[in-house]
Amino acid sequence: MMNRRTIGAVLMLPLLASCGGSGEGLDQNGRPINGGGGGGGGGSALTPDLQSIQENVFTPICTACHAGAAAPLGFRLDAASAYAMLVNAPSVEVPSLRRVSPGNPDASYLIQKLEGHAAVGGQMPLGQAPLPQTTINIIRQWISNGAAPAPASRDELRLSMRGTAFDPDDHSRLTNISDPLT
Repeated sequence: MMNRRTIGAVLMLPLLASCGGSGEGLDQNGRPINGGGGGGGGGSALTPDLQSIQENVFTPICTACHAGAAAPLGFRLDAASAYAMLVNAPSVEVPSLRRVSPGNPDASYLIQKLEGHAAVGGQMPLGQAPLPQTTINIIRQWISNGAAPAPASRDELRLSMRGTAFDPDDHSRLTNISDPLT
């Protein structure tokens, strides 16, 4: 005679089989293949720079939880927040560690969480398959290289360069200054 658990499992099999699809276009962890062999769900090869890591790992994988007002411990990894939330920022769980310690991936709490050997909490991404070690190694390389921010867009540069220019000789205001980025 079958018990309730067995009956429930048998009834769920057709549903589970229909949810997964053929698996075409997914890697061994069920993540979209990104064409470049990087690691996340973006559309380009993963390289050791924040823009690529943001596009291929943080945005498609991490922001499922780490975004908006409900982000765990206020830790957001959206493109506008990631750098400030990571680089030289103390971990809330282990304040003696920086989330990202530029030049030192082994002392970076992010790496400890991704590799599953942090003193507190579970391996990230929580409740999902761990990131492939090749992906973690690229994040390690970004940190080893100094954890530089993503390059600013032309519009961001243009906004940061706006201001009033003055003639150094007579301190009069200059006009008709051309946009240095065009």
